[in-house]
Amino acid sequence: MRKRHPNARFSKRRLKQLINELIAYAKELCPEAEVLEVKIPGYEELDAMVEIIVPDEKYEEVDDAITHREHEIFMTEGYDIGVHVLSRSDYDWIMAKMKSLGAL
Repeated sequence: MRKRHPNARFSKRRLKQLINELIAYAKELCPEAEVLEVKIPGYEELDAMVEIIVPDEKYEEVDDAITHREHEIFMTEGYDIGVHVLSRSDYDWIMAKMKSLGAL
C-alpha cells in the first residue's frame, strides 16, 4: 500500500475536484467512457475508488493515461485515488457471470 505524503492535508472538496478531473480526462480520451461507480472513501486505505467502462479498442490507451495521472496526483497531492478501467467486453462478461450465479 502506498503511504500518504506526510505534509499532505486531506480536503474532501479537493478530493472531489480531483475525481472530477480524472473522469473528465477519461471522457476527453474516450467520449464513450462511462462512469460505473465512485466510492468515497474507497476500499481499504484508498481515499476514493472510481470505476470506468470504455470500448475494448480504447482500453489500453485510457487505462495507461489514467494510471499515470492517478500516480501524479498521489505523488504531488497525496490523494490515493484508485481508478479501475474496464473494457466493455470484460464488464459484460462479469455481469453475465454474476447473473448466472444469481448474484444480481
